[in-house]
Amino acid sequence: MAATMKAYTTQNALKTVVENFRKPRQLFMYHPIQFEINGTFPTTKTALYSKNLNGTTYWMANMTNVYEKKDRQILTHDGKFREEDFLAVFDEFCKANGLFAGSKTPSTVAEKCYTKAIEKYMTKNKIAAQVQNKSSHFFAMNESQMFKYRHYNDGELPDGYSINIPDSVEDVSQIVGSSINAKLVEEKLRRFPSLCVRKGDELAGFISSETHGAFAHLHVFQSHRGKNLGEKLEIGASKMAIENGIRPCKFIDTTNSFFLEKAKKSKMMDVVEANGTPLVFDQNVYSPASNYGAYQ
Repeated sequence: MAATMKAYTTQNALKTVVENFRKPRQLFMYHPIQFEINGTFPTTKTALYSKNLNGTTYWMANMTNVYEKKDRQILTHDGKFREEDFLAVFDEFCKANGLFAGSKTPSTVAEKCYTKAIEKYMTKNKIAAQVQNKSSHFFAMNESQMFKYRHYNDGELPDGYSINIPDSVEDVSQIVGSSINAKLVEEKLRRFPSLCVRKGDELAGFISSETHGAFAHLHVFQSHRGKNLGEKLEIGASKMAIENGIRPCKFIDTTNSFFLEKAKKSKMMDVVEANGTPLVFDQNVYSPASNYGAYQ
């Protein structure tokens, strides 16, 4: 009989494998497991599963948050990716977590090869689900960059500006804006590296982090641009991340050529590559189509 997946569902069990994921291409797996071990984000429960097939270990995490309707799945591997083997493990993972059953559909973070494989899985099992896709390159600080920015002095802010954490109700409400999940955004601002830049009492920009540890939503409002405030926010958030055991990292959309070029030129983080080519990571949200539900 074939071995079943291993499950790591307690803090002690996760401690035995967390150091495996320090490689740059797996940081978005490393950070949530570390958060689970440390109790960083109490409203999220992260369970990890693994299986070795033909010398490759496939790792799949399922993150449940009380403020989110949909669980998030993080997928990665050690060794050579083989689509057929991955799909065998993925089928087991789906059944263990009730994915693609009833109305429960995944929300995945993984390299592009996983997205292509899941498309075949859906076709084979006659699963009619709509996919909202966001493809990104992944950037992360190396050790020397972390050493540099840990105590980096990036000079004075322009006159009248200040940077601090988003602690006022007004700050949070502006950052949340029209978000359909305000409570989740508020919790992320409170628990993860987040900063605001202000001119006097006016919010000029902000940076926040995602539950997988990467920076998200770096934004400077139009009337305050051209003053290097975005870089100062990112450096400040990086210092906060390093102090809290998080390796600074970020996703940038593959279509955003301006910010991709800016990130490469800044030398603040390295783009994550395989064989000299930047890896593409997909953040996909699957939702039931009208004829969904054939596969149970």
